[in-house]
Order: sequence, then structure tokens, then C-alpha cells
Amino acid sequence: ELLISTKKYNHIGPYWEKKNLNEIDIVAVNDLDKQLFIAEVKTNPKNFNLYELQSKAKNLLKNYPGYVVEWAGLSLKDAKKFLP
Repeated sequence: ELLISTKKYNHIGPYWEKKNLNEIDIVAVNDLDKQLFIAEVKTNPKNFNLYELQSKAKNLLKNYPGYVVEWAGLSLKDAKKFLP
């Protein structure tokens, strides 16, 4: 809901491949500016692993050539970043 309120993205949702492989909590797409926001949500932010997230997104990124990607590990503390 916080990402929706920014009105920056035309599609926001989770991503997963067949058999629930490579699940990603949040993928937000801005087709106009060719930007992606890809994030994992963790209760404990120390459990976020950027390399693991990037690895899970390899197949997803094939659908968005030329897009600039912003990677994030989010927790409840980060919600303030997305408030207007």
C-alpha cells in the first residue's frame, strides 16, 4: 500500500516461478521510466541477503531489459520511507 501511494509504479506485486521457486516479496514496475524496485521483507533486517535476492531475480530481469533496478531489504521500520 505504501508503494501504491507513491504513484511511481504501474504494477506492484509479488513474484514467484513455478513450484514456488524464487519467490520475491515485492516487485514494483515503472514502465514509463524503465525502473524496477525489487525487495524482500524480513522481520529481522539482518536476515536480508542482497546476493540471494539478486540470484532469485535472474529470470525476472530477462523480462525487463534496459530497466534500472533498485534492490531493497525491508522491515517494518522502513515503512516511513514510502510515505508521501
